Amino acid sequence: MRKNKISLLFSFIILMFIIWNPRKTHCETQDKVVLQLRWNHQFQFAGYYAADWMGYYADENIEVEIRPGCTKDNQVLNATEEVLEGRADFGIGSTDILLAEDEKKGLCIISSVLQRSAITFFIDENIPFLSPVDITKLKVGRRKNDLLDIELQAMLINEGIDPSILPIGDENEKFKSEDIINDKYDVIPGYLGGIIEFYARKEGNNLKSIKPIDYGIDFYGDTLFTTRDFVLKDPELVERFRRASMKGWEYALENPHEIIERMEKEFSNPELKSEKDFMDYNRFQAEQIRELTLYPIVNLGNINVYRWEKMYNNLKKLELVDKPINMDEFVFNYEKILLNRSKIFIKRIIKILIIILLGTIIFFVINLFNKNKELKKELEENKRKEALILYQARLAAMGEMIGNIAHQWRQPLNNLNLILSNLQDSYNYGELDSEYLHSSIGRGHLLIKQMSNTIDDFRYYLNPKNKKENFYILDSVKLALSILEENIRFNNITLIVDEIDSLTAYGYKNQYSQVIYNILNNSIDALVSIKREEKIIKILIYDENHRAVCEIIDNAGGISNEIKENIFDAYFTTKNNSDGTGLGLYMAKTIINNMNGFIQWSNIKDGVSMKLVVPKGRLEDAEYEKP
Repeated sequence: MRKNKISLLFSFIILMFIIWNPRKTHCETQDKVVLQLRWNHQFQFAGYYAADWMGYYADENIEVEIRPGCTKDNQVLNATEEVLEGRADFGIGSTDILLAEDEKKGLCIISSVLQRSAITFFIDENIPFLSPVDITKLKVGRRKNDLLDIELQAMLINEGIDPSILPIGDENEKFKSEDIINDKYDVIPGYLGGIIEFYARKEGNNLKSIKPIDYGIDFYGDTLFTTRDFVLKDPELVERFRRASMKGWEYALENPHEIIERMEKEFSNPELKSEKDFMDYNRFQAEQIRELTLYPIVNLGNINVYRWEKMYNNLKKLELVDKPINMDEFVFNYEKILLNRSKIFIKRIIKILIIILLGTIIFFVINLFNKNKELKKELEENKRKEALILYQARLAAMGEMIGNIAHQWRQPLNNLNLILSNLQDSYNYGELDSEYLHSSIGRGHLLIKQMSNTIDDFRYYLNPKNKKENFYILDSVKLALSILEENIRFNNITLIVDEIDSLTAYGYKNQYSQVIYNILNNSIDALVSIKREEKIIKILIYDENHRAVCEIIDNAGGISNEIKENIFDAYFTTKNNSDGTGLGLYMAKTIINNMNGFIQWSNIKDGVSMKLVVPKGRLEDAEYEKP
């Protein structure tokens, strides 16, 4: 009856796992979001157009409004302000993201599309230029509060030059290639593949470019971003938007002419002199944009956290930012978010289990207390003292039992989590079929049954309640492997079951399976903790000196001399406090001793061998002597 209640309890927990879905389920209605661009429509944003036109956003159940960087009355929109003020959900930026993050906090970058900054400084090809020092002798076009000027300042400071020696002009001034031809400036800022370079080439003005990256200033260019509040509220939507956008960019870079032709029908750019220039300009810009993405050498949208930290440090040198930045919060990491969610959920389940266990303990304690109270009235004083001692001993045994159960439940709970995560992923990607579902449910039921049996098995492992019996060692090995199957497969461990004899052992079948489980689990943990291309666990079953032997071998590096004397001690562990209790091998040794056997281990090449030696039958048990 008690086992049935426990099975019902864990069935309820499994049901809660299935019902509670950490990922947002897609509704029938599409999610509507706004993307704020940096400038007017041009090939610089082709990936987002392609994601919309090719249906990639729709495939992710998203409806996207793509807004240009200028209003109809030519008012320039600041993408970071639009996002922070809630008028847009996503934006495109670069260094301005770091400036806004320092000022207000709360932004999160999603994908860096341009792996190199497009900011370039143009100079007449006839003017000699060998290093940034030469700029100090020239007339340089600068604007106050200009994002383009930041990389010029960083480049000069990197060469030990104070940028303040160059005068700064009005922030509303607009630079043109004619400024160099007319000798107004020797150097003007612009963009690689931008309008200044386009018209300079078209009109035959020979300009050469000065790129900050050539002088150690390696800034990211266009980067997709949103707010941290939006990420925390709906990380699934952010990931779907990122995924669709990168598919769009891949399509746009592979099919630029098709996208440009569609752009000509859909958009115009008031900065250009004619409608014909719009298509020519986008064709010209497409070549430059592809170079800046480093596609296909670098994955589209790749983010190198170190480079963003270096950008931030350069801004610090310019005294444009001064507050510390938390890169873990600043950079979107969907996998990490899911992992944290899973950890939180598992912690909640463990807390529930602990509460249940504590409730059970309290019930037992109250029950024992009441019985002890009745006993006080019936027994003499010295008998009362003996009862109290007995009561305390029972509590200590109960504490040890609960510690054992907690130790044995940890890995099955992890395996249950793996099974459920795999079911969820199969469902989300449309790969869930009836066979896989029933197989997963079967493994889940087996784990639940094993956890239920653990309560009785370990309650009596020091003084076994069950009678000894003959059982096949291979059956016990199969039972332990069925529980650890997910963990072995998930960690890419090769399992070799070799030299198998159909040997029987004489003892406690379930507890013997638990010993196999503990040793295999230790081998898995050891293999996971090391860097080795091929991870192997080998299991052998054979007769040795008329005794039944199960040998488990791994290539996890072996046991160090410093701890070899302590590995079977209670509560001794080399794992973190949250990962191990130090009871596994202690219980294994106790169980095998109760079966009139022993455990023999030795370091071998690349790993360790654990041999479980027990009697083969009742006769051998009676005559058995340990070495």
